[in-house]
Amino acid sequence: MLFTAFLLSVACDFSPPPPKSKAPMIAPPEQTEAVRRKKRPQNASAEADTGSASADLIEAVRYSPKRPGAFDDLSVEVDINHRGGFKDIDVAWFVDGRELISQRDETLPHRYFEQGDKVQAVVSVRTSDGEDVFEAASVKIGNTPPRILTNPKRITRLDGLRIRAEDPDGGRVTYHISGGPPGLSIGESTGVMRYAPSKTAEGGDFDVTVVARDDSGGESEWRFSVSVSAGSDSPSAKAAREERRAKAKAEADARRAAAAKAAEDTEDDD
Repeated sequence: MLFTAFLLSVACDFSPPPPKSKAPMIAPPEQTEAVRRKKRPQNASAEADTGSASADLIEAVRYSPKRPGAFDDLSVEVDINHRGGFKDIDVAWFVDGRELISQRDETLPHRYFEQGDKVQAVVSVRTSDGEDVFEAASVKIGNTPPRILTNPKRITRLDGLRIRAEDPDGGRVTYHISGGPPGLSIGESTGVMRYAPSKTAEGGDFDVTVVARDDSGGESEWRFSVSVSAGSDSPSAKAAREERRAKAKAEADARRAAAAKAAEDTEDDD
């Protein structure tokens, strides 16, 4: 009986269970609001996301010349809303979307673009008042008109005078003429002037305009004045001859009259 009680005490543990341990409380991470950085406007017409209205530092950007050709250096003129003091202007140039890393000045030499290219300037200004960026609209490089190379100080003849011009863009140049005396023409491809006056044409002073035109329609003009004599059968020439004949006849008649009077005076003296 004692042995049985001992076995029951070994097989069964009637002691109260140990208290349950609780896992340590870990505080959840603190919820923080994400910080959103305000983005600076990319052009002068954009609204600044600053929460308050402020004037643009860059008021306007203009290209000079307004219609650049392939042989014009392209510049930007920047209007800044700044009273004075420190000012730094940086210009990033893009040609057909490709940035010219080495060019940061306000003038882009024409060797960096050619006819048909689209050029854009992105202007950055930093002053004591702040910073601003202005993305100017792109400008297309247009056609360069021909250059007239002929420029004589004095024109001694029209027939055979050659006008020379070249197209900087490498195109073909044709020649055209307006004004001038009747009978004046020019070779469209050669630029050689021909003058075949009519015998009945009047003379006088004439203004002549020579136009050199390229394949794209670009034009350059060369102007000069010339004096020509009237044709031998022109009304003014005929009138001049009649006037000379009448004058000569009058002078001859006057001489005869003077001779006759002298003869009469001599007879009276006898």
